Amino acid sequence: MNFDTKLFFDALTMPVMLQGAGIAILLSILVQAASFLLCLPLAVALNSMATVRRTAAQLYVWLFRSSPLILVLLIVWNGAPQLFPGLTRAPWYTPFVAAFIAFTLVTAAYMAEAMRGALSAIGQGQTDAARALGLNRWQTFFLVVLPQALRIVMPVLVNEFINLIKLTSLAYVISMREIMAVVNDAIASSFRFVEWYSAALIYYLAIVSILMFLQRLIQRRMT
Repeated sequence: MNFDTKLFFDALTMPVMLQGAGIAILLSILVQAASFLLCLPLAVALNSMATVRRTAAQLYVWLFRSSPLILVLLIVWNGAPQLFPGLTRAPWYTPFVAAFIAFTLVTAAYMAEAMRGALSAIGQGQTDAARALGLNRWQTFFLVVLPQALRIVMPVLVNEFINLIKLTSLAYVISMREIMAVVNDAIASSFRFVEWYSAALIYYLAIVSILMFLQRLIQRRMT
C-alpha cells in the first residue's frame, strides 16, 4: 500500500494546519453569533401579523435557503467588488470577511426558520402571565419567551454550528486559508492525495467529536 505514514503525521502536526483549523473554528463562532442576532428579528417577523414585515422575512428566508452556499460565497467575493468597485481597494475586504458575510446570510435564514418554530411553541399564556406581572413587551420577550424558546431550539442551533464547521471547507474557493485550502496547496506541490486528505479528515473528526460531546452536555443540562 502506497501510504506515506511519515507525511501523514507531519501533516497532522504542521503549524499551518493548526492555523487553518483555528481560522475555521473562529469563522464558525463569529458566524454563529452574528446569525443568532440576525435570526431573532427575522423569526419575530415571520410570526408577525403585519403582512409587509412577514413577507419581507419570508422572502429573505426563501432566497438564502434556496441559494447554494458556494454560489453565495462567489457572489460576495467576486460579484460584490464588481458592483461596488471600492471593495477592490479596501484592505479590510479579505476572504475571511467575505466568507463571514456569505455564511452569515445563509445560516441566519436556516436559524430564523428554526427559531420561528420555537417561538410559536411558546403558549400565549406565557405572554399573558408576563404582562399581568407588569412586564413590558421587550421584557416579556427577552425574560420569558426567549429563554423558553432557546431551550426548545438549542439542539438545532448546536447542530447548525457543527454543520457550519464542516461547511467552512467551502471557503477554500475564495482562497481563505482554512484547512482545505492548506491541504489543496500541499497536494498541488506534492501530489500526495490520501495522506493530506486523511489529515484533514482527522481534524474535522476531532473538532466535530468535541462539539458533539458538548452538545450532549448542553442537552443534559437543559433537560
